[in-house]
Amino acid sequence: MYFQDALRPTHNENIFQLAPIPVYIKYFEDHDLHDAVYKLGYDQLSDAQKIMGQELPDQYDQERQENYSINYPRREMWVEPTEFNPIGSRFSVPPNDFLNYNDDGVKTIKKRVADAYTDFMENLGFRHNRNPMVTESWIQYYDPTSGRGHNQHNHCRWSHDEETDLNFVGGYYLSDGDPIADHPYSGVFTFHVRGFSYFIRPKKGMLILWPYDIVHSVKPFYGKTHRCVINFNVQNGPKIKPLI
Repeated sequence: MYFQDALRPTHNENIFQLAPIPVYIKYFEDHDLHDAVYKLGYDQLSDAQKIMGQELPDQYDQERQENYSINYPRREMWVEPTEFNPIGSRFSVPPNDFLNYNDDGVKTIKKRVADAYTDFMENLGFRHNRNPMVTESWIQYYDPTSGRGHNQHNHCRWSHDEETDLNFVGGYYLSDGDPIADHPYSGVFTFHVRGFSYFIRPKKGMLILWPYDIVHSVKPFYGKTHRCVINFNVQNGPKIKPLI
C-alpha cells in the first residue's frame, strides 16, 4: 500500500519522512461497555472460538496442527505477484464475526471502528465512499498461563483477486489481561518494519488501525486474567445509492 504524500514534515524543517506508515490509535474510557461485551463473548463462544488465530510463537503448536485441514488448492509449482505476498500461517479457522452480533454494546464498538476508518481515510487524503465495511472479525481470549501469541504475519489476501486498495486491519482491546511484570514483553503488540520491532503495549479501550500489508505479531502472553481483543479487517464498502 502506498500513501499520497511522498514526503511528510517533521519537527525539523529540513527533515522529512519518506512514505511513512500511518497508524491510527484512539482510546475509549467507558469500561462498563467493555466489560459487558467481554462477558458476552466469553459466555457465548466455544473454547475453540475463543483462541482462533492464536499460536504458540516460535514453536511447534501440536493443538493447532491436529485440528488443521487444507482448505485451499495446494500446488507444487505456481507463479504469483511478489509485492504483497501473504506472510504467516494459513490456519483453517473461520472468523467468528463477533462484530456482527446483535447486541447494543457490540454495535457501539462496530460504529467506533467505522468512524475511525472514515476519520483515518480523511486524514490520509484517500478518496472513499464513507461506507466502511468490516469484512471479518475475531474476538480472542488469551489464556493467562498458556503463553499463546501470534507469529509474524500480515493480512494480504491468499487470493490476489480479493485485494482492495483501502484494506486496513485493526484491533479493539476489551482487556489487557493485567500482564505479569517479570515478562516485560508479555502480550505486547509488535510491528516489524525494515529490521526493527515497534512495540505497543495494549490498553483496555484502545482502538488501533494500520495498513493490511504491514507485518505484525503478538508476543506470548502471561497475565492474571484473560487478554481480550476484537481483531478485524475493514475496507471500503459498496457505494451508497442516493435516496432520490
